[in-house]
Amino acid sequence: PSNPLPVAKYIDLILYSREQIKKENAAMEKNKSYTEEQEAAPWGIVSIKAQDVDYEIPMTPITAMRNALGKEEGGSGVKLEREKYMEAFRYWNDHATVS
Repeated sequence: PSNPLPVAKYIDLILYSREQIKKENAAMEKNKSYTEEQEAAPWGIVSIKAQDVDYEIPMTPITAMRNALGKEEGGSGVKLEREKYMEAFRYWNDHATVS
């Protein structure tokens, strides 16, 4: 391609505690069984973000909104903070996710 995508300099791993993953699965009525290894793991990877800066960038606005939904709807149940949401909006208004 004439304009190849840059190679990310950093990755940002988003982890949820095993307890949080189980709570969300139960709330969405996902009757999951876990292997012994999964039960022993204290954390689970829920997202891997490639990026060019060495600090955490704001989550996308839709992710913030989805997280604010209750666990029954697939969110984490974390209350939406208007200022953080607006920070995310301003950031993502000038950036894009490429996959």
